[in-house]
Amino acid sequence: MEYITNFRDVKKHWGTTLRGGVREMVLDGLAMKNELSNYEKWYLKPRIQFLFIHHIFEDEEKNFDLVLKELTEHHTFISHSEAVERLLTGKVDKPYISWSSDDGFKNNLVAARILNKYGAKAIFYINPETIGVKDVNKAGEFCLKKLDMPPVEFLNWDEVQELLNQGHEIGSHTMAHDNITKMTLNEVEDDLSRSKEILSKRCGPVGHFAYPYGRYSDFNKQALELVFKTGYESCSTGERGCHVSDGSSIEKEQLVIRRDQIIAYWKLGHMKYFIANGAKKAVLENNFIPEEWK
Repeated sequence: MEYITNFRDVKKHWGTTLRGGVREMVLDGLAMKNELSNYEKWYLKPRIQFLFIHHIFEDEEKNFDLVLKELTEHHTFISHSEAVERLLTGKVDKPYISWSSDDGFKNNLVAARILNKYGAKAIFYINPETIGVKDVNKAGEFCLKKLDMPPVEFLNWDEVQELLNQGHEIGSHTMAHDNITKMTLNEVEDDLSRSKEILSKRCGPVGHFAYPYGRYSDFNKQALELVFKTGYESCSTGERGCHVSDGSSIEKEQLVIRRDQIIAYWKLGHMKYFIANGAKKAVLENNFIPEEWK
């Protein structure tokens, strides 16, 4: 067993489906329509858009650089902590983008290098149980079971410190990327506490949490309450959408962060479509606890 280094190997693992082919054609059409409709006007909309990745493989580096180059022309890149503070205090006065990455793959070091090139700082959400895993078979078992991917190498603690030294942030993604809704509330609280304790000892204060799998159906209001009870300052989803403000302040327990996923292997036009569409559809309701959890 060997670690993969290209996203095309992930696609090969997933296999080709009719649905995937149809999706590609639909996105080609939407991307073309986006280009013809002066999409950049949506880039100018005052908002905070949280964009997140999971990896930057060798065959994703060029596209990731290109999308950052485009976005830097219209946006101010800010850290996750600043983005949360601006939302809570209603200070969303221009177009902001905040970057994050989930799962703690070693190729996040490549993402950091490219982000640094454009003055962007990300928060890397990691699972303490995978950091420093050296056995490719163990990593492969985790990737297959938890992430539906071939073996991908994980960061070690020295590399996590390297990210911190570069000005990036570290957040919790649970101990071992487990689905919160399949745990008891006592197990959830224990997991949140242990992850925060381990990361804080290794990385300094850790204030932000993103739950695995990211859909609203993978979390609930009881777990959200435990996030803040445990001492975290924010909770991030993987649901699409970005955030605007009317200038009013928000209680941190009310704020639920949406994030738009970017896979840098996608065509540049597809990424630009999702970003512009997120800005176009941003509404105040995106800031708050979703109806699904009430």
